[in-house]
Amino acid sequence: SLEGGEVRRPSAEVEGAEADLDPYLIPKAREAVLEKHLKTVSAISVDRSGSRVITGANDGQVNIYDFEGMKKDMKAFRKVSPSDGQHQVKSLSWSPTGDCFLAVTTSAQAKVFDRDGRDLGECVRGDMYLHDVRQTKGHTAGLTCGEWHPQDRDQCVTCSEDGTVRIWDITNLAQKAVIKPSLGKPGRVAATCCTYNGTGSLIAGGMMDGTIQLWSAAGKVGQAAKGAKVPAWKLKVQEKQRWTYNSRPGQLARGAHEADAEITGLCFSEDGHMLFSRSGDETLKVWDLRNFKKPLKVFEDLPCNYSTTGCALSPDQQLVLTGVSCNQSGEGGGLLFFDTSSLDLVRTIPFARSVTAVQWHPKLNQIFVGMGEKTYGETHILYDPALSTRGAMVCAGKTAQARDPLGLNAKAVIYAPNALPMFQENWSKKRAREKELKDPMKTKRPDPGKYLAGRGREGKVGVSETALLTQHLLKTKGKLKELGDPREALEKYTDGKSGIVLKAYQETQPKPIFQDYDSEDEEADEGEEQAGPRKVDPQTGMYISK
Repeated sequence: SLEGGEVRRPSAEVEGAEADLDPYLIPKAREAVLEKHLKTVSAISVDRSGSRVITGANDGQVNIYDFEGMKKDMKAFRKVSPSDGQHQVKSLSWSPTGDCFLAVTTSAQAKVFDRDGRDLGECVRGDMYLHDVRQTKGHTAGLTCGEWHPQDRDQCVTCSEDGTVRIWDITNLAQKAVIKPSLGKPGRVAATCCTYNGTGSLIAGGMMDGTIQLWSAAGKVGQAAKGAKVPAWKLKVQEKQRWTYNSRPGQLARGAHEADAEITGLCFSEDGHMLFSRSGDETLKVWDLRNFKKPLKVFEDLPCNYSTTGCALSPDQQLVLTGVSCNQSGEGGGLLFFDTSSLDLVRTIPFARSVTAVQWHPKLNQIFVGMGEKTYGETHILYDPALSTRGAMVCAGKTAQARDPLGLNAKAVIYAPNALPMFQENWSKKRAREKELKDPMKTKRPDPGKYLAGRGREGKVGVSETALLTQHLLKTKGKLKELGDPREALEKYTDGKSGIVLKAYQETQPKPIFQDYDSEDEEADEGEEQAGPRKVDPQTGMYISK
């Protein structure tokens, strides 16, 4: 397996194809590998300037790479987990301005991050207990795909297993429109992928029942959806809806792919007349939107084992490329190129693993290929120094600092044990660090003085609840002072004159009143003492009379 950052030439098969004059000018002379993931790479996105690339994988992690700051080792400068690693990454998309990106995972809420990977917010989750999906504020099931508007920075689209496609206002992270695909029979069918055309005026969506539907992306914000009649007393507590609703597609192709086989990718041509669809039924189909009833061409026997296997177009719109998965023996993975004019297979670049995501950047003229298997994922960058510009070429020549954990290549050091103190050097960083920690001036900590908080150390007594009690017992030799009569203690300060303190209370003391006892009561009490204790009834607890 390739390590992150290794740059090598492709296989001999690719070399042979490169020797001849390639009319398609595919940049495949060299190859770079980004830092690997723990699982299959499922999404790749490069910003329009070509300076940063983000990759997502089934391990739930998104890696952010900066070509200007990377070295030859191709390591990510930041790694983020949109859903704390609990959900797989399904789709990534940069904004048109490149200042933030959209991260779509298998959770019901898409997240927005800025250019440096800081979390800017997430979309609202809908109420899963509402049966009418047009009444909910957001998706109620796991997401399957998402894409930023190609021209509008404040708009993006997502689709979900709840069977809806939703347009979002990124500024407020609020829902702008709900699109309910048209179904051939009652029920709920998951939407597996969605995409914009080049101008953002059309949205294409692929359904789990094999249909491909197209809707207009135009609409006014603030129109309420027309729902069922609501009783008057419920109108006061019902929240006002500020999103539109659409259930009628502009164009529809039923049976475009096999039912229960996911449509994994959709791609518009630049002129908006052609549409390419990739599916789990091992086919790639070419559609003419001016005659959307049947495909122009069907490419078969293209293994597809991953739900994120998409397709992409070359910058000159001459080629369409897609990835294929490996068979059970681990062979057959690769990247296939088809001519959009002749509709033939023209090039094949084999890879050792299943290809799951592809993108051909128009400005860099470099091909980004995501691949992997169950416990491994990596991203390859194909480029040609004669055809490509910047991108991987910038960091491919920067040598990374060599690591030497054992110190085998350490610089020669001369030790002078008998040198004068002013010339001695402290070679141990650990001792120097411990010495600096003890210096209150360098650490900017006040001197704790005689006592230290917590356990005692370095000859100083620690101060804690048990330590205070121990110190008191040591001072008093284990005895607590006996407190006497306070009035007697005050008499010690009267210069030997007794009664001074007591005389002050004589006039204010109450007169004691004692109870008078009769002779008969005294005799009765004496008789009871002689008779002994009285018996008590164990059931009632009362004295038993004699």
